[in-house]
Parts: sequence; C-alpha cells; structure tokens
Amino acid sequence: MRNKADRFSGPRPRALPWDGARNTSHGRAVGFGGALLVLCAMLSIASTVRAVPPIPIEQRIVATITKTFAAPDANAMHMPTDLAIDSHGNIIVADGANDRLAQFKSEGAFVGYLTNIGEDYFARPVGVTFDAKDNLWVADTGNHRVLIISAIGQVTERIALPKGDEGKLAGPTSVAVARDGSRAYIIDNANHRVLIRDNRTGAITAMGKSGRALGQFEFPFMTCIGLQNYVFITEAVGGRVQQVSPDDRWAGTIGHVGVTLGDLYRPKGLTTDARGQLYVGDSSLNVIQAFSPRGVVIGVLTDGDGQPLQFQHPMGMRFDKQGNLYVVELRANRVAVVSIQSSPPATKP
Repeated sequence: MRNKADRFSGPRPRALPWDGARNTSHGRAVGFGGALLVLCAMLSIASTVRAVPPIPIEQRIVATITKTFAAPDANAMHMPTDLAIDSHGNIIVADGANDRLAQFKSEGAFVGYLTNIGEDYFARPVGVTFDAKDNLWVADTGNHRVLIISAIGQVTERIALPKGDEGKLAGPTSVAVARDGSRAYIIDNANHRVLIRDNRTGAITAMGKSGRALGQFEFPFMTCIGLQNYVFITEAVGGRVQQVSPDDRWAGTIGHVGVTLGDLYRPKGLTTDARGQLYVGDSSLNVIQAFSPRGVVIGVLTDGDGQPLQFQHPMGMRFDKQGNLYVVELRANRVAVVSIQSSPPATKP
C-alpha cells in the first residue's frame, strides 16, 4: 500500500476555501477529510526515507511543462481557479479571490484585468468557459449567478440560479455548455447539485443532493462535457468523478478516495482531449491522471524518468487546438502549459 501511495508523494498545500470542507459545519465531512489528511501526511513522511518508485512504463504519459505565464508581480493573481480559451487562442483566467478575470493573449502575454462589464461587477468568479460562438460564461460565485458575455464584450444574459431545498443561495463554481449550445451544466457547489439549463427556454432543472451515493455529491466543483455528450463532474470532498448521460441519467463514477494510481483525493479540474480521454487534476496530490470515458485509469502525467509530473495545486484545465494542456496552478498563481509527448492508448467510448 505505501509503496504504491509513494508514487504520488509530494508537498501538501494548506486547506483552501475551494476545498469545501472548510465551508461546512457537517461534522462527517470535516472528520472524513481530516482523517485522510493524516493518512496523506504519514505517507508523505514515509516517502522521504526511501526512493520513490517510478510509474509503470505502460501507465506513463510523458509530458513536459514547456512554459508558465502569470500576471505581473506588482498586481499578481491570487489563488486562480479556472481558465477558458476562445477560438482565437485568447485566454481568460478566473481570479476570484480578487473579484476579477485576468486576460492573456494566446502566447501568454498579460493583457489586463476585468472587474466588471458595465454595471455588472464580478464577485468571486470561480469558473469560466467559452461556448462554440465565443460567448464567455462566468460562474459569478459571489453573486450567485452565471453571466454570459458576448464576443464583443457585452453582457447578454444574467442567469439567476434557484435556491437549494433548504433555501441556501446557489454557489456556482463551474459551467459547461453543449457544443450545439442547447443546454448548459452549472455546478452548484453550495447545494451539492448540478443545474441543467435549457438554453432555448431558460428552464433550469436540478440533479443531485448531499451524500455519498450515486447521484449524490460532496461538494461538486468542476465539470466538462465529453465527445459522446456525457457530462463529468468532480467532487472536491467526495474524491471521485460522477457522470451524467446525455438524457440526464446518472451514468456511474470514476475513481474513489485514495492516494494510489487511479485514486482521487481532492479532484478539482478536469477536461477531455481530442479523443475523449478524461484528464483529472488532484489539487492535494498535485498530479494529473488520465481515464478512459468508461472510467478505466490509463495513466498519469510523468517526466521522462517515470516520476509523476508535479503541479502546484492544479485546478481548471483546457486543451488548446494544438493539443497543449493548460493548467491553472492555484498555489503558484499562474498557468502552466504542458506538452504531452506520449499519448495514452486509444480506448472505446
């Protein structure tokens, strides 16, 4: 057990608000997370006294961080969480702790910050995405809403989100939009659910509630849509990824709580590549793993020696048109650009 766990050894960041457990008075959730933190600390200490074994060759996805980019030090981002890339390669990063969005050109040059669009001021925006028409969707967490901003920089819709069953305001942290624009999936972290919006009618339906069973969540955080229109959702505290089918049925889970290959401890960001393989970042283990659309672990990003490629609290992720993986590093206040040299084997959807 320890030898396998040591594969993912590395420094553990301090608890952050995005982890969910700090924001709840639910004793079970806090105790559960605390026990795992103790386990990870023990494993990390054990790894310092002997060599860390490399990942098996067949499960290595060899990759290199080719560059990083960030805002100027004098006005740096603070705990950024997500990014979006438009059709021209322009990049938006959610700098929610500063109530703003950061803008970068395709090569990583800093453009500036957006704190508002007209009279619409952002409040702790956590999630961002572009749809097929380059409209920017912003999970404006502190304002309990989603904003849609057109390609010419105008707010076209302000989506008010329904309260939870107990009257708690929505806490949107991520948005994914179907390729045909017909619907959007909005993660409501505060109420442990996913909100499905019919973009033709504006109607919103909810799926999920607090719990550990299939169809229940422990602080869902980010979402993406795969090639077959299945929706993937990370659970920051639940330690897994859940799937929702195109016809809104629960379609299974990927991973379970743990610290070995194929396990998830604090999954946050996720994205799919051009072949539909799912990449999931773990913000406590500081690694990125790949899974087949059916949930079979394929491997982990490694360096040329087979050691897990380490990130500084990875969060939101996106692939660009050239196949480079962009990763928001919350602890380093930057974005890392990753070139993948050996792709995981193709799998059936």
